[in-house]
Amino acid sequence: MQCPFYGREMEHGFLQSGRTAFFTTKRRRFLFWPDEQNGDVELTQHNWTSPIAPAWICRSCRKVVIDCEETL
Repeated sequence: MQCPFYGREMEHGFLQSGRTAFFTTKRRRFLFWPDEQNGDVELTQHNWTSPIAPAWICRSCRKVVIDCEETL
């Protein structure tokens, strides 16, 4: 995958977490699960055992692209 910012080749790997990782537009202090009714997007799968999502990193600009649709 090409970096959308630098155009360089990105390195494939995985986003892993100790619990569910999700995107939200508001910073939440004590919320452990995404609030999909308010637009949160769950990024990881297998959240009860080992939250993981395929991802690519650009080591030049340190940006990460996450594929939250791919099934592992």
